[in-house]
Amino acid sequence: MASATVIVDDAVLCRLPPVCAIDGVPTDDRLTFSQPVGSGNGIGIAWLLLLAGPPGWLGLVLIAAFRQGGETLTVTLPYCEATYRRRVAAEHTRRNAVLMMAGAAVVAVVAALQRTTDARSLALGLAAVACGALIGAIAQSVIVHRLTIHLALVASRRWVTFMNIHPDLLAAIQDRYSDSHFSTP
Repeated sequence: MASATVIVDDAVLCRLPPVCAIDGVPTDDRLTFSQPVGSGNGIGIAWLLLLAGPPGWLGLVLIAAFRQGGETLTVTLPYCEATYRRRVAAEHTRRNAVLMMAGAAVVAVVAALQRTTDARSLALGLAAVACGALIGAIAQSVIVHRLTIHLALVASRRWVTFMNIHPDLLAAIQDRYSDSHFSTP
């Protein structure tokens, strides 16, 4: 995968070549991506409140709940329907795997509290199911990550960099920008 830098206006208004950002096939379909940019994305040093015990935990929850959100960059990119369907399927599978993992883990803990051999065997089996579901969730997260375009705003805030795009879209963008009157940073 490649990365390309374009003028923010071109990204926001999708004035990009009609080439799928992930698969590199011609497409007229588009998908809007939003991503936090700039400062204010995290809660910084406030994580040290975890060391203060329950009062610190409460303070951390309150800080996280009431902090101001950072800026969000929203761009529209060419993105074919087949790729979109793969991404949605991976997101659904990941969500189901996480739910299965959580359910199996809770039931495994409850079964382990029963002090019988059968209950402990059930707990061990459910723990194995939870581990398998965790592996499945991680695998689906990797797929979702590969099907997602990552954005970075250049310091001048006039340009945006797309990461994880198909080389064919990169070539089409380079062709378009080489024919225009402005140059990339």
